[in-house]
Amino acid sequence: MTLSKLTQMTTALCLSLAAISLAGAAQAKEYKITYIQGITGNPFYTSVSCGAAEAAKRLGVKFESQGPQQFSPALQLRVLDGVIATHPDGIMFSNTDVVALTPALLQAKEMGIKILSIDGDVADESVAISNIMSDNIIGGREAGAFLAKALDGKGEVMAISNSPASPVGRMRLQGFTDEIAKHPGMSFLGVQYSANQTAKAASIVTASLAAHPNLAGVYTLNTNNTEGAATGIREAQREGKIKLVGFDTSDPIVEAIRSGVVAADVVQYPYRVGQLGMEMMVAALDGKPVERQVRTEFVVATPQTIDTPAVQKYVYKTHCD
Repeated sequence: MTLSKLTQMTTALCLSLAAISLAGAAQAKEYKITYIQGITGNPFYTSVSCGAAEAAKRLGVKFESQGPQQFSPALQLRVLDGVIATHPDGIMFSNTDVVALTPALLQAKEMGIKILSIDGDVADESVAISNIMSDNIIGGREAGAFLAKALDGKGEVMAISNSPASPVGRMRLQGFTDEIAKHPGMSFLGVQYSANQTAKAASIVTASLAAHPNLAGVYTLNTNNTEGAATGIREAQREGKIKLVGFDTSDPIVEAIRSGVVAADVVQYPYRVGQLGMEMMVAALDGKPVERQVRTEFVVATPQTIDTPAVQKYVYKTHCD
């Protein structure tokens, strides 16, 4: 073998080893991904965080979860700005307002940070690589159908949501009102807003019962409103007389379902949402294609089904295992 040939083989071998080393380094890169919750302490967002943390550990990703202590776009924007300043590889995000947070998210995208929406897009749908959520219109229809059946298609009903700016709330309300409209004997008194405050939801129920003595049903569109409405019904001593159908779970809601104060509850699968979010974010960072809109399933929990394995796996977490 000539010296020239040996040199060529040695060079090729070195290049091959270098390529393998670089490939290994790329595979070993530890992505940094942050999930920004709508509000801390909420079991839905906690469950998303727990699912994402499980997937991050499995995938070798550095993960953290942050959020404001109140359901407030201004406070969430402060958290978002702080996270952007650390320049993570990706941000998973549950928005509190579809418009207010968009400029900051666009800034993050321009910096090369990948954005993935959890539970609803912002106004500019080009911001996120994907949006993962359950079909809230169908969930609202399920709630409306259950309440109509519980009331034999007759009676006055009302709804409690967080904010008129919430697209998730609007979808859940749309599905509900579409279903209620199929029952001429039912009268919808409208929706009131609690700013995601449990005490406010409780006071809305007690005031509504005083103003509308024939009120027969209440539809609550999220965790704190369901908890608050259950409290209001108890305070008015109307357990069993007012049919309460909610959305999302917490430990107090599960107990209220068991006791019959909550007649039914639409339960999403946020733990799986968190897992999917992390898996899709890592895939996108690795340069792989991801689905733009992903819909996850839900179940309707009742006093008869709440403790069955089929429903229990959906029940939200207050802390990670």
